[in-house]
Order: sequence, then structure tokens, then C-alpha cells
Amino acid sequence: MTESSPRVTICVPTYNSASFLRESLDSILAQTYGNLEIIVSDNASQDDTVSILKLYAERYDIRLILNERNIGAGGNFNQLIENARGKYVAIYHSDDVFEPTIVEESVKIFESSPEVGLVSSMAAVIDADGNHLYDYVLPKEILKLGKEKYVLADAILGSLVSRRNKIFFVTPSVMVRSKVYGELGLFHTQAFGSSGDTEMWLRIARTYQVAVIDRKLVKYRIHQNQGSELEVRKHVGIPDVYKVIEEYSSIIDDAVVREKCGAFLEWTLFKTALKQNYKGLFAESGATLAKIKSKRYRFYRSILQTANFMRLKLHIWP
Repeated sequence: MTESSPRVTICVPTYNSASFLRESLDSILAQTYGNLEIIVSDNASQDDTVSILKLYAERYDIRLILNERNIGAGGNFNQLIENARGKYVAIYHSDDVFEPTIVEESVKIFESSPEVGLVSSMAAVIDADGNHLYDYVLPKEILKLGKEKYVLADAILGSLVSRRNKIFFVTPSVMVRSKVYGELGLFHTQAFGSSGDTEMWLRIARTYQVAVIDRKLVKYRIHQNQGSELEVRKHVGIPDVYKVIEEYSSIIDDAVVREKCGAFLEWTLFKTALKQNYKGLFAESGATLAKIKSKRYRFYRSILQTANFMRLKLHIWP
């Protein structure tokens, strides 16, 4: 790529990423697309992340933002976007590994399809040691859309709430036109917490076409110190994704997806109530059960309500 090509800003949020940071940055620096701006924002790391970043910043053209305090993952995302100067903006995580063509392939779609506001790709999931675990796959209904899949918010939401399919969006593969953030706003972390990225992608998909490259262009790492993994393990309340589904299920067009959303929301409440009971949080479990309005799970709810009243743990979690 020549310098006359549109500038792309790669935003890299970091926090205690020393174990994987070099490999991640090396994969970003090896991109086949040339006109890159790389910004790294560290969220008050307590390991060797900052010293590694300073070495890379001295050697390569990388802009550093060093937060004196941790402003949260979403706040760090927003800070990076506000400092981005590229026509297109990607948020690439500091523990993942990126294929050399991910930027080039994403930009190619943007340049040929002005109606597209967001591009993502599939991913291979790896563990802390780089061992392959499994692959992200597109749902069958999305596979029918053609080579480059242009999907709407209803399809994304339908995938998210289906028990057969995980959400097919891989956040560290996403690139967005910078003007889209200007029009639609940044991440709403206070409202949606750890699921602020899911809400952001749905918000974009309500206004713009979304393209999904059906190739694994990122190795998405799962490990015990990962922010999202820590959140899942320590959180005993209703998960943040519940708020996203609740928000969007009322404004989507597809009646079938709305029905799936309703089932997903109530299953999430019941599953959370079970988890709270197992943790001995009987009052919280009862309050969560009370949010289920339909007759779904009526028999099992009565058993759990009785157990909560008698302060008995049901040993069926996790």
C-alpha cells in the first residue's frame, strides 16, 4: 500500500498484557497495509507492560497514552477512538495475534462499499500457550448471504440469543469508519458495562451495513487473566449482556427474533438465580426469579424459590 491510501488507526488498549504484548504488537507491525497509525493506551498496568511499550515506541512509530489510573476497558476504548486520526479505526486487543492481511482486507471492503460502516472477521481461538481451542463459525443463515456477508442488527441479535450459535462478532477483529463513531457516539460503558462492545456493534448495524469476512484473520486468545474471563467468573448478578438484549429486543423488526430474545432473557434470569443460590445469595436469587414474568420454568422456579426460602443450596451450578 502507498501512503496515498486511506490512513488506518489501530487502537491497542492494554492492561497487564506483558505476557502476550510483544507477539501481538509484532503481528500488528507486520501488516501488509502500509498507511497505519498505531496508538496504544495503557490502563495503569502493574506488570512490565509499560516498559515493553516504551521499547516499541522508541523503535517504531507508535503513539503511547499512559493512564495514571484505570479508567475501565470501555473508557480506554473511547479515549483511543477520540485520539484516532485515521479514516478507519480498529480496536485490536493486546493479547491477540493478527493475520498480516486483516487491515488490508478490511479496508478493501470499505473502499468498495461506501454503505458499510463496520467490518469484522472470523477468528481461531487459542489458549495462553497459543494452542488452538476452536474456531468461530458463522450461523447457517448468515452463510447464505454470499462471499462477504452483509448483515443487519436483527441477524446479529438472533445469533446472540440462539442457543445453537454464539455471537459471530469477534471484537478485536472489528474496524469501523471513524465518521460512524462521530455520528452514533462512542461506547456506553456506564449503561452496558462489559457488554458495551456488543451494544456498540448493534447500534452501528441499526444504521449501516455490516460486513463479515468469513476467514479467520485473528487468533483470539482466552486465558485466566483476561478481563472478560475474570468478569464472568466473579460476577454473580444479572450479566451485562442482558441489558443489551433487553434494549434491542424492543426495537428490532423480526418477530421471530423478538420471541427468541424473550426466551433468552428469561433463561438468563433463571440461570443467574441458580448461580446466586449456589453462592448462598438466597435473597438475590429470589429477587432475580421475581423478574421472570411468563410461565416458563414455572416448575423449576417453584423448586428454587423453596430452596431460597429454606436457605438451601441446589448443587447444580455451574
